[in-house]
Amino acid sequence: MATYGPAPDGGAAAWRAVAGLFFASFVQFGIANSYGVFQAYYETGPLKAYASDTISWIGATQQFILFFASMFAGRAFDAYGAHSILLPGSVCLCLSLFMISLCKEYYQFMLAQGILFGIGSSMIFTTVISTPQQWFDKKRALAGSVAICGSGLGGTVWPIAMQRLFRQIGFGWTLRTVGFIAILLLTISNLLVRTRLPRRKPTPLRGFHKPLISEWPFFLFTCSSSLCCWGMFTPFFYISVYARHLGASVTLAFYCVSFMNAGSTLGRLFAFIGDRFGRYNVLIINMYVTAILLLGFWAGLPAPSALIAFGVLFGFTVGMIISMIPPCIAHISKPHEIGTRIGFMYTIMSAFTLSGPPINGVLITKYPGTTGFRAVGLFSGFSLLGGAIFATAARLAINRKIRAIL
Repeated sequence: MATYGPAPDGGAAAWRAVAGLFFASFVQFGIANSYGVFQAYYETGPLKAYASDTISWIGATQQFILFFASMFAGRAFDAYGAHSILLPGSVCLCLSLFMISLCKEYYQFMLAQGILFGIGSSMIFTTVISTPQQWFDKKRALAGSVAICGSGLGGTVWPIAMQRLFRQIGFGWTLRTVGFIAILLLTISNLLVRTRLPRRKPTPLRGFHKPLISEWPFFLFTCSSSLCCWGMFTPFFYISVYARHLGASVTLAFYCVSFMNAGSTLGRLFAFIGDRFGRYNVLIINMYVTAILLLGFWAGLPAPSALIAFGVLFGFTVGMIISMIPPCIAHISKPHEIGTRIGFMYTIMSAFTLSGPPINGVLITKYPGTTGFRAVGLFSGFSLLGGAIFATAARLAINRKIRAIL
């Protein structure tokens, strides 16, 4: 690995790493963001005897482990480099896909998809969001958005492909096919990704929480991101179910996930404007807009066509938010502690990621029909609104000048 020095903000090695991260996020986050397809399939297929909120615990556990384990993956990344977590993460994720293809019972899906996929996802995810922060400074938002853009593209392609393959070759062989593709793409990713900073001693766990209690901007931004996680991922779980409730066909309901992820891809592509107008500024605006979409549109959608429009717009703003969080953390972190700090913050966020979808699942179960889905929109919308307020406070704690590019 190269010696420590200023981020080059480009170069062949840097952009090769970004290309490798794109393939990794296409597989990892692309499949994770497609959970709505699995939720809808399970509710009418192998797990139809279970309530919606019970099934959603599989996806929620997957997201929880993805974020919770990031603190440990981040420490390994800072100390030993990208391959220390990217390679074992790739093995776990690919193995989980083949295990899911064999599942029949609820506990089996929980172990294979909720836990094993979550562990693999966490290691790949930490690599994807941390590596660009080492290679880039002024172009940090651009590089990060390109790297994580694969997740939006994957989230667009995977639901359409899986929905068709479910009917043509069955659930089991669909997951095996996805597994073989994942092996190919993650192999390419492991060959391309390199770490810039030298190896160092792992950050000690003792005192790892100090930034949360001693640095006001870090504390406020952690609160902001956590509240956003409470409501930001819910539509990815329930948009297909909501579409069916509104009268959409099974095919269109599955496609709603793809439309939302297509919007997310566009949002990540445009995240480069954070380098021009300020990453915190762009993040805060998109948090407020996302809250408005949930409070003003999700709760009163009259038809499936309106849900598609919502999905594209919501996906766009969420894509911007997801792309902006890592560079915002890096802005208030030293280069050698970026991975640890990002992992620590995502570990805090994991509790909200775990509880958000099941809470909304309970609302749907307790209040059948449109009332339940409106309650979901209100809960998620106010969570995003709270996150936006905390993000505004964090930005002002760093720089009180309203017009500052931050």
